[in-house]
Amino acid sequence: MPKTEDSPRKHMISLYYCYPPAGLPKDQLASHKLFHQETCTNLNLGGRIRVSEEGINGVLSGTEDALRLYETRLRRELLQLVVALDETTSPNECNDDLTTEWLDIKYCHLRNDISVEQQLFDSLQVKITREVVSLIEPTPDNQGKNKGKRCRQRRKQKRKEKKQLQEKLAETFVEEDESNASATIASKEIVTIENWKNNTPAQHLSPEEWNNKLLHLAQQEEKGSCVDSEAVLLDTRNIYETRIGHFAVPKLATFFPNTRKFSSLPLALNTQEAAEALAGKQVFMYCTGGVRCERAGTYLRALSDSNSGAWQGKEKPKAIYQLKGGIQKYLESYGEQVEPKSDDDADAKQCLYRGKNFVFDQRRTDPVVGNGIAKKDVSGRVVDRVSSVGQCIICNNTHDDYDNGFSPCDEKEARCCRCRVLVLVCNDCRHKVRSCGEPETDNTIDLLCGGKKCIDEGNVAEMVETIRF
Repeated sequence: MPKTEDSPRKHMISLYYCYPPAGLPKDQLASHKLFHQETCTNLNLGGRIRVSEEGINGVLSGTEDALRLYETRLRRELLQLVVALDETTSPNECNDDLTTEWLDIKYCHLRNDISVEQQLFDSLQVKITREVVSLIEPTPDNQGKNKGKRCRQRRKQKRKEKKQLQEKLAETFVEEDESNASATIASKEIVTIENWKNNTPAQHLSPEEWNNKLLHLAQQEEKGSCVDSEAVLLDTRNIYETRIGHFAVPKLATFFPNTRKFSSLPLALNTQEAAEALAGKQVFMYCTGGVRCERAGTYLRALSDSNSGAWQGKEKPKAIYQLKGGIQKYLESYGEQVEPKSDDDADAKQCLYRGKNFVFDQRRTDPVVGNGIAKKDVSGRVVDRVSSVGQCIICNNTHDDYDNGFSPCDEKEARCCRCRVLVLVCNDCRHKVRSCGEPETDNTIDLLCGGKKCIDEGNVAEMVETIRF
């Protein structure tokens, strides 16, 4: 991609996904991939796009005009694919309104603290994949015969890494007691559910509907009229995302799976704590842009219906909702690019999100943040405004910048020595730890994402947590 000196307002990030009801024609996936390649190249757009029979998922960077034109052409292309799948539908019967039902697209601002060039994708990658997002870990059974060898190689490498880490850090580990043994076994089991994707997905709530429902339930909880904490939030994202920002609804609990990757979510949902936190409740799910909740909501419904694993004998959730458009869409209405100009303005916003929104593009975080609900004392003075929730893993001081003042493209971030996941380490503590890929020294300790050990090591049940705000 060519260099540009334009201002941040002229360039944007487009984040989108779609799950057409009938999917996409398998025999036209190659031509659809070519459509994306040619269109994006002609419009000078960079980014990543996944194409599958289920639908598409993409993130692109470019000028706003080019991104809008891409959206127009994409909607036209999707309508043609709908006609190809349904011979009873003629092109004249199709219009753009049809795609608005299942194409979710958002336009995101660039950050002002780093250059435009550093925030744009410098290449384009379009891949045909098995799924829009991968919730279930690939295995020889679900990947087909040709994929078995690669899966075995991955498992062998993981076992080797695990043995090396255990030998090196044996003195720092504390053996699990007998009370945790059953939880350890349960947390490693994925409940096999046939055709789980055919279950009813979560009900979509607009940002306004999301806020209204949660604030109403929070008020009921405060008055004591909400029986047994009727609602619970479920953050379906990974731990490095939730560490710098999350919803914090007064009086309501949030279940954090604290996973390293999305495909570990089924393990986290099949834990005793997850079942106890979600059973019989109204579950409010959220993620960055909504695409992960599409699958997580369906899986949670299937898991609770299965009456197996940790959910055996548990009541099903009363309802499962997902935030339409995710955190990104929510912050468009309730977030702030800068600190609120006045306490009255902050209070009127009623923003339930606190902190930054982690994104999977060159920005790392979106410039729009959530400042949370302003808490006031008896005199009406604001006593708590929380827009930063991150903490340094070493000293626990407030810190929410993975890049420590650098641009993400500078690759100065701290990462776990075992799994390479991002870890928050403040500037004062950075010299004390060795990040993944850095040389060993006598004055540093190996950085692990879980503190004393890697979160990807062993028992998922140890990582999940339920927090009431």
